[in-house]
Amino acid sequence: MEITPRKLRNYLFGSVIVFFILTIVLSVVQPNKAVHALPSGLHSPILALELAFTPQEIIGILGEFDTLVGQSARSGFFLGTHIDTFYIIAYFLSYFLLTVLMVYRQNASRWWIFSSLAILLLTAVADLLENNALFQILLTPGEALLETPLEHLIVFTRLKWIALGISGIIPAILLRREGRKGPSFILMATFAFAVLSLRHRMAIEIMMLFLAFFWAFLLVKLLPLKNRWWE
Repeated sequence: MEITPRKLRNYLFGSVIVFFILTIVLSVVQPNKAVHALPSGLHSPILALELAFTPQEIIGILGEFDTLVGQSARSGFFLGTHIDTFYIIAYFLSYFLLTVLMVYRQNASRWWIFSSLAILLLTAVADLLENNALFQILLTPGEALLETPLEHLIVFTRLKWIALGISGIIPAILLRREGRKGPSFILMATFAFAVLSLRHRMAIEIMMLFLAFFWAFLLVKLLPLKNRWWE
């Protein structure tokens, strides 16, 4: 089967639609508030859980294991973490197809594709390992037993966000080559906030806002309208 820019654009369009559908599903099934309190500076319960530093912060988000409200919160996050596996596939394909499309359009080096694939694989593996740590935390009955899975969560969550920020650099460079400076800047900004998150974890929430704007903007530009990109 011949690969053409138009086919790649349509595949990209489909993957971005799935990406947004899963985003909506996750926002519905996961708890929208902490049982007790979110860590200072954070506003999203799922991001707060991923970025937790201490067992006390986890209990603040999830509540006590042996309470009804605690079990309800864990059930919501447990289902969301399962769905996140498909979410990983969706964003992996969205980033990868965006890169492949522009490489084909620009007749650029295939090394851009191989580099993007390697970074995205690292991101996906880190995300899956983060999910495994989350499952362990959600199933752990006591605060004293949270230390080991929490250590794993801290490592893999930071690795995931840094790798995701790096994943945007290649499409940012390729977008700039096409003169699309605005979207290119947004992706570079997400990388900057990913790095900043190593010192200030609230930077991840700002990074997420930039990413949401980028993919929403790209979705609009992929719609079959008058000014559709890559027609």
